[in-house]
Amino acid sequence: MNNKYEITQYNQQTGPKKIWLYLNVALALTLIAVGASMLLRTSQQSLASKPDASNNVGQPQADIAPEFTLISLTGENVALSDYAGQVVMINMWATWCPPCKAEMPEINAFYEAHKQEGFVVLAVNNQEDAITINEFIQANGFTFPVLLDTQTEVVDLYRVQGLPTSFIIDRNGFIQHTQIGEITLEELEAIVGPLL
Repeated sequence: MNNKYEITQYNQQTGPKKIWLYLNVALALTLIAVGASMLLRTSQQSLASKPDASNNVGQPQADIAPEFTLISLTGENVALSDYAGQVVMINMWATWCPPCKAEMPEINAFYEAHKQEGFVVLAVNNQEDAITINEFIQANGFTFPVLLDTQTEVVDLYRVQGLPTSFIIDRNGFIQHTQIGEITLEELEAIVGPLL
């Protein structure tokens, strides 16, 4: 008799616990599934929105590159419109950014090879002081124009989320390509070459 009573009492105590356990497990699995679905959707949107050099060249995006004026490393006011009619690469970078530093020799080599064809690089530095930037540029022998975005005006204007980020602008002022992350010489040839 005692055993039957104890089993009944045990079942009455553990029954609600089991139900709560099952509910919690079901809730956790639902949340995991929803989170995974959102993560998958976000990554697909990110991949879909990342421009592809082969699809992007020659097809202007809806946006004309926003105009800006910054002080150059040499002290002059430089406006994007100063380079109207040229193919412009705006490269957002900083000396503390390893991928920025890694891509710069190839950007400079491409610039040197194509500047006579109307290609210009505007290397827009993000919030660093002129001395730090100048030492870095001089030490590496880079020749492209460097602009100082000390107040993140251009970073904000172009909605830059991370460094490096580059924008390729055609001769008509349209953004043809946005590169988030390091750009290679091969990508420059594929993206910029047809625009020259």
